Amino acid sequence: MWNDPIVEEIRRNSAKIAAQFNYDVRAFGHYYLERQKQDNKPVVSLPPRLAGTPQRTAHFRDN
Repeated sequence: MWNDPIVEEIRRNSAKIAAQFNYDVRAFGHYYLERQKQDNKPVVSLPPRLAGTPQRTAHFRDN
Protein backbone atom coordinates (compact mmCIF):
# COMPACT_ATOMS: atom_id res chain seq x y z
CA MET A 1 0.00 0.00 0.00
CA TRP A 2 1.28 3.44 -0.94
CA ASN A 3 1.77 6.02 1.82
CA ASP A 4 1.37 9.71 1.04
CA PRO A 5 4.25 11.60 2.71
CA ILE A 6 2.08 14.68 3.30
CA VAL A 7 -0.61 12.64 5.07
CA GLU A 8 2.06 10.92 7.15
CA GLU A 9 3.53 14.28 8.18
CA ILE A 10 0.10 15.59 9.18
CA ARG A 11 -0.56 12.46 11.25
CA ARG A 12 2.81 12.77 13.01
CA ASN A 13 2.19 16.43 13.80
CA SER A 14 -1.35 15.72 15.01
CA ALA A 15 -0.09 12.99 17.34
CA LYS A 16 2.63 15.30 18.67
CA ILE A 17 0.14 18.09 19.42
CA ALA A 18 -2.35 15.67 21.01
CA ALA A 19 0.37 14.31 23.29
CA GLN A 20 1.34 17.85 24.39
CA PHE A 21 -2.21 18.33 25.70
CA ASN A 22 -2.51 14.82 27.14
CA TYR A 23 -5.09 14.01 24.42
CA ASP A 24 -7.53 16.55 25.95
CA VAL A 25 -9.42 18.33 23.16
CA ARG A 26 -10.82 20.97 25.53
CA ALA A 27 -7.35 21.86 26.82
CA PHE A 28 -6.14 22.29 23.25
CA GLY A 29 -9.17 24.43 22.43
CA HIS A 30 -8.55 26.73 25.40
CA TYR A 31 -4.88 27.01 24.49
CA TYR A 32 -5.72 27.91 20.89
CA LEU A 33 -8.29 30.57 21.89
CA GLU A 34 -5.77 32.19 24.25
CA ARG A 35 -3.15 32.14 21.53
CA GLN A 36 -5.55 33.83 19.10
CA LYS A 37 -6.15 36.60 21.65
CA GLN A 38 -2.40 37.08 22.16
CA ASP A 39 -1.80 37.26 18.41
CA ASN A 40 -4.61 39.85 18.03
CA LYS A 41 -6.51 37.54 15.72
CA PRO A 42 -10.31 37.67 15.71
CA VAL A 43 -12.03 35.09 17.89
CA VAL A 44 -15.44 34.05 16.61
CA SER A 45 -17.98 33.30 19.29
CA LEU A 46 -21.42 32.05 18.33
CA PRO A 47 -24.40 32.02 20.69
CA PRO A 48 -25.43 28.59 22.00
CA ARG A 49 -28.38 26.87 20.35
CA LEU A 50 -30.49 23.88 21.28
CA ALA A 51 -29.67 20.57 19.66
CA GLY A 52 -31.97 19.86 16.75
CA THR A 53 -32.77 23.54 16.18
CA PRO A 54 -32.41 24.42 12.50
CA GLN A 55 -29.52 26.72 11.81
CA ARG A 56 -30.02 29.62 9.43
CA THR A 57 -27.69 29.78 6.49
CA ALA A 58 -27.09 32.33 3.76
CA HIS A 59 -29.28 30.53 1.22
CA PHE A 60 -32.45 30.80 3.36
CA ARG A 61 -34.44 34.02 3.16
CA ASP A 62 -37.42 35.38 5.01
CA ASN A 63 -40.38 36.08 2.73
